[in-house]
Formats: sequence, C-alpha cells, structure tokens
Amino acid sequence: MPVFKVETNLQSIAVQVTDKSGHYVKGLTASDFTLLEDGRPQKIAFFEGESEPMSLAILVDASNGMDYSGKTDRARFLLDSLINNRPQDDVFLMPFTDQIGPFEPLTPEHRLRPTVPRFESRGSALYDALASALCHMRDARNLRQAVVVLSDGVDQESRLNLDQLTELVRASSPQVFMAGIFGKREYELYKDSGKTLTIVGLRAIDNPVRVFGRLTKESGAESVFATSSQDLKKALDRIAALLAAEYTLGYYPKRIDQARKIEVKVARSGVKVFTRHNIGSESSLGDVHFTATGCAVSPKDHPYPWESRVVSPEGQPMIYDEHFSDRRSGWPNHVDRVVDARYVAGGYELVRRLALGRPAAVAGLIATPSDTIAAYGPWWKNFRLSATIECHWRRSDSALGVVFDVNDAGYYGFVLDKPGEGGHMAFEFVAGSPAGTRAAVIPRTLVAEIESPGKLHTLTVERNGYWISLALDHHHVASVKDATFPIGIAGVSAYQEGRLVVHELRIEAMP
Repeated sequence: MPVFKVETNLQSIAVQVTDKSGHYVKGLTASDFTLLEDGRPQKIAFFEGESEPMSLAILVDASNGMDYSGKTDRARFLLDSLINNRPQDDVFLMPFTDQIGPFEPLTPEHRLRPTVPRFESRGSALYDALASALCHMRDARNLRQAVVVLSDGVDQESRLNLDQLTELVRASSPQVFMAGIFGKREYELYKDSGKTLTIVGLRAIDNPVRVFGRLTKESGAESVFATSSQDLKKALDRIAALLAAEYTLGYYPKRIDQARKIEVKVARSGVKVFTRHNIGSESSLGDVHFTATGCAVSPKDHPYPWESRVVSPEGQPMIYDEHFSDRRSGWPNHVDRVVDARYVAGGYELVRRLALGRPAAVAGLIATPSDTIAAYGPWWKNFRLSATIECHWRRSDSALGVVFDVNDAGYYGFVLDKPGEGGHMAFEFVAGSPAGTRAAVIPRTLVAEIESPGKLHTLTVERNGYWISLALDHHHVASVKDATFPIGIAGVSAYQEGRLVVHELRIEAMP
C-alpha cells in the first residue's frame, strides 16, 4: 500500500509581500529574499515571480448539507475568478461528498462552463478529499501549487482525523486555502464554539472555523468565510488576487523526513512577509496511506471502527454483526446524570433518566427532552435488521426499541411499549425528528400472539425500497409503505424513562 511522503528534494515555499498599505509588492527578484531553515540561510535554487504558471486544484463540497441549501450551486457559479483569472495555470476540479469525485483537469471549454457532478451523498468526507487532492498534486507539472477548498466544513465521514490531515498538509508543498460557505447562524455558532461541537446528525464535528484556520496556517495560506453570494465572490476574488501576487522560492533541504522551521526575509523596508512557518513532519501521523491504484485514502490502513464488525466476504452484500464485545467498535461510550450509553457485559446499554434534564452533547447520541438515541455504523438503504434487546420499562409511557434510517432529517423507530394489565405486547412505528417530535406511522398496536412478554425480545425490520416490514419475536406484525427517510444508519432508542440492553445487532444489505 503506497504511503504519501514528499519524494522530491526541491522544496518550494510560497511567499506574499505587502507594503504598509496592504498592497502586494510586485517586481521583486531572488536577490531580494533570504530564506532560512531552522535559522540557517539556504541557497535559493529556484525562483518564480508572480506571473509564472501554477497548478491549482479546486475542491467543491457537493454533500447534502451544501446541496440542500444551494451552497454548491453558489460556489459553482462564482468560480470564474479562480478558474479564468490566469489562463497560463493548470486548473483541476474535484467534487466530493462522502465519496471522492474524479480529479480532472479543466479544458478551455470546461473553464467557460464548469460543472460540479451530483452523486449520492451521505455526508461529507472533507479531510479525505483534501488528502486525496494533495496526493494528486504530486504529479503537478508546476512548482507553484495551491489547493482551494469550498465547503461548509462539516466533516462526518472521513477515515482520517484532523491531526493526521494537519501533519499531511504540513509535509506537503501546496498551499491550502479554505473558503467557508456558511449561513449566518452557522457562522455565529462556529465562531463562538470550542474545538468540537455536536450538530444535528449523530457525530461530533471539529469546529469548521478552527479547522480552516489551522490548515491554512500550516500551509502559509488564508481561510475566508462567506454567509452570502456577495461575500463568497469577494472571498474568491481575494484568493485569486493573492495567488496572482505570490512568489515561489525553491531550495534543497538536507533532510525532508523531519519538521523544519521556515523564515523568509525581504530586503525592503516597511514590508510584511507572509509565508508558512513549518514544513515537513516527523510524526507517523503524516504517513497517510492510499490505495494501490490511486489517491483514495486506504480503507485497509485507515478503517472505520465499525468495519471490524463486517463479516461478509469482500465483493458480497455487506453483513454487519455487532455483539458489543469490543469497546473499540465505535459506539458512543458515555455516562452522565441523565444518560448511560455504554458497553456492558454481554451487550450495549442505553438508559434514560428523564427527570434529571438533558444529557451532554455527545457524538453518536441524539437527545431530545423525551427521547435518547444511540446509533452508529454503516449507512443502509435496503436491508434486513435483527436486534435482540432486553427491555426494562420504568413508566407506563416508556417505549424501547430500534431505530433506522437515522440521518440529519430524522429517523424511524420500531419501539415496544410497556405491557399493559392484560400482559400483551404492544408496539409503535414512528417517524421522529431531531427536534424531538414523533409522528405515528403505525399507532400503538397490540400483539395478541405474545401473551407472556418477558423482557427479552427480537425485533426484525426489512426495508425494500419504500416498503418496510416489521416482526416481533418472529411474528410478522405490520407492513407499511413510507418514503420519509430513504437512507441512514441504525441504532437503539429509549423514549421517556427506561433501560435497554441490546445483546446483538445484525444487519444484512439487500439488493
């Protein structure tokens, strides 16, 4: 499996120089610059002025969050300043969602009408997409190189984490510019939040504003943020102007397998110099592995935790078989005064104590005033789910069961109500929202076939297109056609107060 390491000894450093008024200083020559590595002057072996061609990669986030709000279309219509400002440049365009699109050069015809292909999205894999672009840029023909990313920064699907990506950016030559496309409320939330936050969905995310700042600082670039089309145009125009005014210095470091501090000085009074401060990496985090046939992040070397529970042979429909015997398999592991969501002997436990308020925001948990959901694993479209659950109802209105098609818009729940005086089991099939509302797709229904309910039950769901079939303890109880949520992940739910232990969860993909 190939490992991405910088293989050429010629190291390029992009530099911007401005005067006291903030205007770019043009017309400088190599003799105006002094380049220092770890405090020691280096011989400038290569120099390019601002008019020389560059290789530019543009990454456009086409995930659901961007697409639904029209952000992807806004980005596509406003790419002109980057694509056509410098005809001498080599420009590449790569769309991404949770899947990484093709990394393709733009022909003169494509530059006039750039298109961003649409393909199925389950979220965004921003980190993996940027890593893939940096891998592709190894083959770029120009020493001047930059990557511009247009995204809302919500990464929920990458195999790489932020630390791994940061090390890779530091070890790579291209500058990385980040253009954040946000709504006004999004931007205010991110700006005032810490390093991470949990959004609607099921996973914690790294704060996009902080991520963008960290990546651009490492590569000597800038991050810009836009909450309107007008702001986005100004932001992209600024990046284009900055790229057009840069100088490129090249030198031969003695070692490329270690981190080095970079400093650039200019023999002009009253100017400011902007460049990266570090290059290279000594950390093994920088060893990002790609597939043998391309620049996709390697699933083998960077697996999702849930992939350890996939038992189907390669090339066959996926079977996910979770017995919760390994705490490293990825499910949320959290306990506070309101919720227990954790691995226990023989299963996975979800407890909700309603009277004590709302739990903390935790990746993998959705908590509303009355409902708690723990969900994790692969996304499913057509499938057969079977879960063995142990139910401990604590109120007459408690409901415990499984959820599926969990996504940013909501989820389905197949839940068991507390048995009544007659001892018969009853179930509900509901469509829930992240805000906490629940609509009955199938209202409370008694199951006369099960007279001695006990606490241990098997819930089965089959999903084929919009048809959903439900079974309780191997008795078919209902079939319904509903198109509210077409795709998502699966998990368990505790409504009102109660305790549930899921001993086994098995999901099989169906054609």
